[in-house]
Amino acid sequence: KKKSPRLGETIARRMAASEGAASGAAPRVVSVPDAGHALVEERPRDVADALAAAVRHLAAKPSSMDRPAPPVSAPAVRLARVWAEALEVALKEPVMLSRGDAMPRRSGLLVVMQAGAEEPHMGAAKLVGVGEINPLPRFHKESLAEAGAQLNQVLQAWATDPPTIPLDLLRLDGAMSRWLAEHCSCLPEPLLPSVRCGLEMAVLHLLGRVTQTPILSGVAANARGVGCASCIGINSLIAREEELRGPSDGAVVVKVKVGREPTQDSQRINTVADILRARRGPDARLRLDANQAWDIDEAAEFLKGLSDSTVAMTEYLEEPVRWNALGPEAFLQDWETLAARTERRVRFALDESLTEQDLGTHHVDQCGASVAAVVLKPALQGMEQTMSLAAWAIARGSRPVVSSAFESGVALAHFAILAAAMTPPLWQTEDTVSACHGLGTFARLAEDVLDPPFEDLVLERRPCGGWHVDALRCQEALDRTADALVAMQGPTPR
Repeated sequence: KKKSPRLGETIARRMAASEGAASGAAPRVVSVPDAGHALVEERPRDVADALAAAVRHLAAKPSSMDRPAPPVSAPAVRLARVWAEALEVALKEPVMLSRGDAMPRRSGLLVVMQAGAEEPHMGAAKLVGVGEINPLPRFHKESLAEAGAQLNQVLQAWATDPPTIPLDLLRLDGAMSRWLAEHCSCLPEPLLPSVRCGLEMAVLHLLGRVTQTPILSGVAANARGVGCASCIGINSLIAREEELRGPSDGAVVVKVKVGREPTQDSQRINTVADILRARRGPDARLRLDANQAWDIDEAAEFLKGLSDSTVAMTEYLEEPVRWNALGPEAFLQDWETLAARTERRVRFALDESLTEQDLGTHHVDQCGASVAAVVLKPALQGMEQTMSLAAWAIARGSRPVVSSAFESGVALAHFAILAAAMTPPLWQTEDTVSACHGLGTFARLAEDVLDPPFEDLVLERRPCGGWHVDALRCQEALDRTADALVAMQGPTPR
């Protein structure tokens, strides 16, 4: 408001006499000087700060929402049948990964789960969910053949004794892991990561359709006490082996693989930064990934070779140094040493050290180096564990970033929906790390099994808004794809 404080006092008294008095709440009037009636347009930061302060104030008060939600009381869903379909998608051109040979295509499995048609208000064709099992060679420990063999064991056991699926598995609060452990007890070894992820996807999709949940991950977000967005941003990817042709069109945030000769890599990144800034303006951002390729000296040489303008654009460097054989504490001490030697020019991010080495969240909580982001791979960690790590990251002030591994659009749609449930509270938002997720591998797919293809769901927001995808559109595409798979199978057994 622009007028005298007396007007604010009058408004406050009238509010207290009406709504405030009835609820016992004390109204708060914030005065914003030198602004007229278009307050939001004239003073957006002041308005945002005032709203954030109000939310913090309300969040600090005891509320029925602070208590854990009770388990869903509705009966569990009976699984009528589950089967697998072969999956193969070509890439637009072979991709050279940081490990192994060039990869021209991706092969995997789709898991389709269909429930019985007991619910009279829904047709049988709608009681179906789909997930994807797609281990990436040299990144997953298991091969596709090993994943397929384990999945077949599970499917055979479930064909003999179909399990029921409790609706509270949607909460992703540990119940999913317990349910899988109980109903996959036929296996002589634990579930392989890619198999676990695919089964979790199919279960979540099926239960979401049965309960008609608007956004599949919304229940999990509520259970974990984090926000849920309807739309997420996506960064693009420049692989280490590629010729520099400039960042992908449409993306404002670009991830670049580094980890070779430090001086050459820093020069290359400076060039990429100049191109990106020229194309996308001041909103352009870089994310760098060394995949633990360097020792401390090499990583320091790389960071010192970055120009000041490149550093200003860089959100973080993933896994800058090799794993230390002495253990997690020594590994994180190397991070602290590197940060000190480079005057903390660039913040770091966690990735494979959380999944491939013996690094726990309790170790990270003791780390003196700034952890800007935690990169999460559901294909390795599973959907439920990914959600748990995301909640931990948000609580410690790091940005959770969901990352794909050249899966088809089925997995990408699931990952986008899951990422939507990783929205930090307004007052915890880290301005130096954008809310973009690592799903830009969609741009490498020459074909897709998702209907419509994931690439068709990605939009570019202008001006300079970058790639975005809507979680509801992803959910609709999964529904359509699952229904088509059911139609090819024929009637549901009763």
